[in-house]
Amino acid sequence: MEITPELLRRLEDLARLRLAPEEEALLLEDLRRILEFVNALPALDETPLWQEGRLREDVPRPSLSQEEALSVAPAQEEGFFRVDRVLEE
Repeated sequence: MEITPELLRRLEDLARLRLAPEEEALLLEDLRRILEFVNALPALDETPLWQEGRLREDVPRPSLSQEEALSVAPAQEEGFFRVDRVLEE
């Protein structure tokens, strides 16, 4: 598939965008580079990023008690970690 100026104008219409001519030229080049990258993906080596047997077995183990976990907390309140409010009400 080739990204042509006509296709770009069609995409502009569908997205309800109005681009300046210099913006169109930049976007056209960006889209062409993205398409080249995507087209090159099948040629990549398909060796998995991990090897079988290299990951540890997922085995349940005892976890920290509530008291142990809270013992390293900078602040706690009523058995929970206390953190600063991040959302306004």
